[in-house]
Order: sequence, then C-alpha cells, then structure tokens
Amino acid sequence: MTLETVIGVDLGGTNLRAAQVAASGTIGHRRQEEVDRDYAGAAFGQLVDMVDTLLGSSETRPGAYAIGVSVTGPVDPITGWVDNPYTLPPSMQGDLVGSIRSGLDRHGRSAEEMSIVVENDANAAAMGESLFGAGRDGEVVVCVAVGTGIGVGVVVRGQLYEGAGRTHPEPGHIVIDPTGPLCYCGARGCIESMSSATALLENARRAGVVGEHGTARQVHEQAQSGDPTAIALVHASHQALAQGIRTLVAVYAPDVVVLAGNARSEDPAMLAIIEQAVLGYKFGPPRVKVRSAELGNWAGCIGAAALARRLEVR
Repeated sequence: MTLETVIGVDLGGTNLRAAQVAASGTIGHRRQEEVDRDYAGAAFGQLVDMVDTLLGSSETRPGAYAIGVSVTGPVDPITGWVDNPYTLPPSMQGDLVGSIRSGLDRHGRSAEEMSIVVENDANAAAMGESLFGAGRDGEVVVCVAVGTGIGVGVVVRGQLYEGAGRTHPEPGHIVIDPTGPLCYCGARGCIESMSSATALLENARRAGVVGEHGTARQVHEQAQSGDPTAIALVHASHQALAQGIRTLVAVYAPDVVVLAGNARSEDPAMLAIIEQAVLGYKFGPPRVKVRSAELGNWAGCIGAAALARRLEVR
C-alpha cells in the first residue's frame, strides 16, 4: 500500500499539536492549540477535529493514510486506551483509537482500514530524535525530557525499548538518593523528584526565591541574574540530573544521550555537568555524546508519525 499521508499528533497536558509528516521527518501543514479542558463534545473530539482539518488541507494528497499519536502519561499502546487523570481532562480519557475512527467517520472519512498507533510521549520523542534529530547517528539513544516531570525514552538500533506487555518503563523514577523527597511514584529521591522543573520550583518557593505563582523559568532567570540561593538550587538540580543520567548510562550503555523538554536542555552549564558525570563513569561506552534535542516541540509528532508509517508498510 502506498502511504501518501501520515499525521503525527502530540497530546500533552497543556498543548495539542498535529502535523503532516513526510517519510523524511519533514513537517508540512501543522496546527497547534491549547488543550480545551472544558471541552463538552465527544471523547477526544478536539483532537479529531484537528486531524480532520489536516486531512482536508490542500497539502494532503489522496491515498492511504495513517495516524500516530503521542500521549502524555499512562497509555496502553496495544489497545490505545488512555488513562491519565493527572494531566489530561475528562474529554481526553478512554478509547483513543476507537474515538478517532468514529470521529473521522462522522466527518465523512472512512477510517476502518486506517492504521492508528498510540505511544507514550517520551517514547515518541525518543524515536523522532533517534531517526531525524540529535540521535540519528546513534546505535543506542537515550532521550531525557526535562519538564514538569522527567520522561525517558530509549531507542536501541532503531527499535523502541519496551517492557513486558509493551509497557513503558519509567527510568525517570530510578532512585538516586533514598533520603530525598517523596515522589508520587512511591519512592524517595528518584530522578524526577530531585531534578524536574516541578522539584526545582518547589524548592525555590520554600527558599523564598519565587512566590506562590512563580515558575521554574523565573528561578533560572534569578540564577542568571546572580541570586546566590537560586544559583545553588539550580546547581543542585543539575547535579541530581547528572547523577540520574550517569545511572541511565550504566543501565542502557548508550552512545548518545539527548536532552529535551525545555530551554534547560540548551543550558551550557547543565550540559557540562552531565558530560563530566558521564565521562567519569568507567564502564560506559567510549565517548558517549551528550546533546541538546534538535526537533523542539514537534519531536513527539515526528516520532509518532514514524511509528505509524512503520506499522503501515510492514
């Protein structure tokens, strides 16, 4: 079957993105909007409307098409079931694959034979960066997304690393300090609880660096302006992340580590600390490369589309 059009979708807790993605990873027509947390229509209706708009655009050529969806939080890649009340609204829960098929049918598009792939967002971003971004020359690529949490995806020789039953491992919850803060995962001192933007912000609020409505970005700005407390907090966060990534290098033995998620991934100080920690590990692969992500906010769309294309052309 000739696959003319693949749509990549990235459903996050704040933003919804969708794009037409070529086999080369190039993005064509695209759309982005905030997730409507008060949406009162059918399940995943906002997502379906966006996909329908892209399928109806002038850039879409007639022919077979497939859809890949990157979703934040708990998702079953086998059934396409989304169960993430932590960061997604009620309208974005349940049978995602069935909702896309029925929704497109209501728009007059035959979706019965269409391939739909659903994947965790960290995995999708890792696949995108591995194929078309900062990890495209890597044999084993570990992609670490630093944001509200710590998402980790691993690609080994072009294939996603998955757990039993295709579950998504959560290396971001590996413990690096058993005396550290309690995380919602049930452990103390995991990578996420020590180095995520959420952890940094909580520490900064307790220290009085920012107020109740402050942001992690403001903490970094305070550090850049010379605030000694902010500098210490940011440095501690970087050190914790470096320790976590060193542990990931010990577990997965990658030749490329990609840092994604927000502006911190391009912070030279953070990159230097991580590189030092990785190079200090005696049993890792020689010359592990630590790089900033290249695909930006569209890595999830690009990776999800690539996974959908792979399934369709098997």
